[in-house]
Amino acid sequence: MTPFFEGTLMACSTPTRALADWCGALAATRPPEPVLRESARHVLDALAACAAGMRQPLVRAGLELERSINAQPGDVPLFGGPGRWTVLEAAGLMAVACHALEMDDGNREGSIHPATTVVPATLALAWQRDADYLEFLAAVVAGYEVAVSIAEALHPHASQRGFQTTPVAGVVGTAAACATLLGLDSAGIESAMGIAASASGGLFAYLAGGGNVKKFHPGHAAREGLRAALMARQGAAQGPAGVIEGRAGILQAFAGIQDWDGSRARERALPAVARSYLKPYPCCRHIHPAIDAVIALKQRSAWQPGDIAAIEVETYGAAMPHARLPWHTLEIAQLSFPWVMALACLDGEVVLAGFSDAARARPDINALAACVSVAQTQECDRLYPAYGPARVTLRLRSGDELSEWVSDPLGSADLPLSDAALDSKADEAFSLVFPAGRPQALIQSLRRLDAWPLRELY
Repeated sequence: MTPFFEGTLMACSTPTRALADWCGALAATRPPEPVLRESARHVLDALAACAAGMRQPLVRAGLELERSINAQPGDVPLFGGPGRWTVLEAAGLMAVACHALEMDDGNREGSIHPATTVVPATLALAWQRDADYLEFLAAVVAGYEVAVSIAEALHPHASQRGFQTTPVAGVVGTAAACATLLGLDSAGIESAMGIAASASGGLFAYLAGGGNVKKFHPGHAAREGLRAALMARQGAAQGPAGVIEGRAGILQAFAGIQDWDGSRARERALPAVARSYLKPYPCCRHIHPAIDAVIALKQRSAWQPGDIAAIEVETYGAAMPHARLPWHTLEIAQLSFPWVMALACLDGEVVLAGFSDAARARPDINALAACVSVAQTQECDRLYPAYGPARVTLRLRSGDELSEWVSDPLGSADLPLSDAALDSKADEAFSLVFPAGRPQALIQSLRRLDAWPLRELY
């Protein structure tokens, strides 16, 4: 296998095949230990999100619906959830749970949440096949690289046309991960990617019209990506070659990009899993730099929430759809700049409890949320998506103003979440569904970089 990420991965005449070739090489040569370690960190984070999400009413409703559709039991358990399911059902249900509370990871340059599609589907397949942990981690690395590489080319063009990159690119990355785990060769992986691309989709309509369908986008992608890999292994179905860059391929269909040859791909020195972020706060990532700014202001200045007359946020264009969102449901509140800013100012932190029914009924947060304004600036736009900047200005009733600039939020590749902070996040999430002692054992297992049987996990 060639050294990791020398130059630009997609700088060749056939970007789709280049990615498939690279994934296929993982079967013979596993990723280096630092990459496996980063993959394990993202898997730990994804499983924490999955476990916490299993408690959500929306996920429980999804479980009931799936059971009513298919009463025949399967053989694959859910991580942190009840019963046994078919491998496709398990992949989809765990993906919905993983995204249910906005705790899952992401990649800013692609505006994608790769873990929520790649990890659940690969986990379900790995459990069914009794794969070992290192095989699973390597497949996850492959899935991230494909999903994020596509998303980086799509963004921001696809989002401007109304498409969410997580299900559009995530289904193809999931297919690549599962095909890699199945041991398919390069041609088989490319076929799986081609099959999966026909299941790409997912609209941003929920930002304008409300609804919680966003939570189901990863479920569709995880299920159909896994199905595509299984179809490619069977061999009867053939996916089109060059499905990323080809005529009527992903880039043209979703982003209006034609004649892509990889030459416009972003240079990068790290694998996708290592340049993806982990969330310290359970809300939309576009709001995180502004949260960091508020917390910094609280740490260095003596002010009380009652002193605030106005909260002004400067951000980049991609974040603006969240500028005026309401907060009448948990799902919408987690995407709402006004609610999250008020919460951060009043409580000095942003945790799940701040989005509960009880919290959303608090008069103090509601009153302060009405004082939040968000504006797009050229300064922020120049830096995005290489960075995720924000400036927060607090205008006080005394006439004073306090301002803080954050160029990149905590959890990014340059400001990584520490192992201790990640373990604390996972421990809190695992404790919601597992008995005392089990959370720490799970964390220790997921930190072990050796070939232990994945079925020992749960």
